[in-house]
Amino acid sequence: MKKIEENCKNTTRHIANKILLLRRTKKLTQEVFAEKSGLDRRTIARAEDGIHRPSAETLEMIADAFSVPISYFYDSSSCKTDINKTSLILQINNQLNILSKSDLQKIKDFIDIIL
Repeated sequence: MKKIEENCKNTTRHIANKILLLRRTKKLTQEVFAEKSGLDRRTIARAEDGIHRPSAETLEMIADAFSVPISYFYDSSSCKTDINKTSLILQINNQLNILSKSDLQKIKDFIDIIL
């Protein structure tokens, strides 16, 4: 039973760290992060502090708002991701979001060629 409790605490802390990492790489305050995800700031604060583990619905809302898969919150390899690399990927994603469909298709075609 003690092992299960310890695993639960570790999982909650891991999810808290992933939410915090996501917010910091986006350079957002808790207030803005909460607003973008449709959640209350207190929910984000409690989740980041590891006070309470967010529900699946809460994680889905965050994942959807910031275009990350739900697995992001559980994947341990992502915790070791270089923050500079993550920041670069997010910057690229932001730039892609403002392109037209035609421009996105050109980029996709280019990627298909080089892969």
